[in-house]
Amino acid sequence: MVSSRFLIRKVIPVVLFLVCIILLSRRLPVEQREITAEVLDSVIEESDPDKVTGSPPDDQVTYWEEHVSKDIRYAGERDNFVFIKCMKCATQTVAGVLRRYAFTRRLNVMLPRDYNIYLGWPYLLDEVDYRPSEENFNCLIEHAIYNRTIMKPLFPSDTQFITIIREPWSHFKSTFHYFKVDKIAEIKAKDPLVEYLKNIRNYDSIYKHHNSYPYRFCIPDGFSVTRNLLSHCLGMPLGFPQDRDDISRNEVSVYSYITQLDKEFGLVMIMEYFDESMIFLKRLMKWSYKEIVYEKVNIGNYTRDTYPDSIKKKHKKWSPIDYIVYDHFRRKMESQIRNGGLAFQNELKKFKQILQDVNRFCKSVKQSLQFTSKITLKEFTFSGYECAFLSEDVNHLYLLQRRSDADMTKKIKSYKRTC
Repeated sequence: MVSSRFLIRKVIPVVLFLVCIILLSRRLPVEQREITAEVLDSVIEESDPDKVTGSPPDDQVTYWEEHVSKDIRYAGERDNFVFIKCMKCATQTVAGVLRRYAFTRRLNVMLPRDYNIYLGWPYLLDEVDYRPSEENFNCLIEHAIYNRTIMKPLFPSDTQFITIIREPWSHFKSTFHYFKVDKIAEIKAKDPLVEYLKNIRNYDSIYKHHNSYPYRFCIPDGFSVTRNLLSHCLGMPLGFPQDRDDISRNEVSVYSYITQLDKEFGLVMIMEYFDESMIFLKRLMKWSYKEIVYEKVNIGNYTRDTYPDSIKKKHKKWSPIDYIVYDHFRRKMESQIRNGGLAFQNELKKFKQILQDVNRFCKSVKQSLQFTSKITLKEFTFSGYECAFLSEDVNHLYLLQRRSDADMTKKIKSYKRTC
C-alpha cells in the first residue's frame, strides 16, 4: 500500500515536472527542442527504479543501443536512401521513421557539421555543410536541397531518392503560421493570411528584408517561404540564390524538370495519402511493418479556417509551380493505388490495424512507465522501450550526431551557413 505521504512528497512532484517539461518543449519548433530521453530517463530513475533503468547522463547512445538496436535484419532490406525533407509536409514524422532505422542499423548517415540541423538548406549542398566520411554515405535525412549531380557521387549506386509533398494551399497555410510570417511582416488585420494574400509582394518583401533577419528562424535574406517552396526543395532552379537560374516563367523547362524528377525519384510520397505512402516506402525499401510504424509529430497549432476560392486563387497565382508539381505526383500516387488493387488495400488495412494496436500499447506505456513490457503482434514484437524511442521527445538527430562524434578519428572544422 503506497502511503499518501509518499505520493505527495515523491510521486506527484515528479509527474508535475514531467508534464511541465513536455508542455514547454512542445511550444517550440521541433528544430529548437533540446529535451531528450536523458531528462525523462533520469527523472524516472529517481522516482521508480523498479520500472526502468535510467540512462547515464553522458551515454544516451549506449542506452538506446542496448534497448532498441536491431540484432536481426530482414532479408533484402535496403539501407541506402536520400530523403528530401520538404518543409511542413509531415516530413518530421517521416524523418522520425528514417532516423530510427538509421540508428538501429548503425548506418553511415550524412549529418550536419557540429550540432547544426540543416545540410545547407535552403542553399545547394556543399561539402562544408556535412561531416566528412571516408566511405559513401548510406543515407541523408536532414533538410537539404535536392541536386542529383551533387548528391549521387556521395552515395552507393543503388540509393533510392525519396520525398514527400503536400497540397499547396494547405502547405501555404502551415508555412505561413510556422514561420510566423504575419508577425515578422507586421500584418495588422483580423485575418492576417487574407491580408497577406491581398498585398503579397509587399509583405513578402518585408519578410525577406535584412531588417527582418533577427526575427526569422534559419531563413536567409531574400528567401520566400510562401512561393514555390516545395519546388525549391526539390531542386528546381527558381532564382535563389541570385546566381541561380529561374525557369519559373518557362513552361517547357518546368515540365521537363518535373519529368526528370519522376525518373530520378523512387518514391514521391503524398501527405494526403500518408499511410498509403508509407506502404509504398515499405515496398520500395523492402522493410517490415515494424520499420514504418510512426507517431505523428510537429503538428501545427493554428486555426484551420476555410477560405473562399477567390483567396486560394491568389496563392495559386503567386506559387503556381508547386501546384503543377503536386498535381503531377498526386495523380501518379492515385494511379499506383488503383493499380495495387485488393492486395494493396489489404496491406493498407493491416498497416492501419498495426498502427492502432501499437499506438494503444504505447499510450498505456507512457501512462504506466512500464518500459519492460511488450506487445506481440502477428507481424512483430514491440517493446515499451521502443515506444519511448518512437516519441518526439527523443531527439534522434542528436543521438546520431553524438554517435558520430564518438566514431570520429579526428576533429573536423566547424561551419554554419544557416542552422
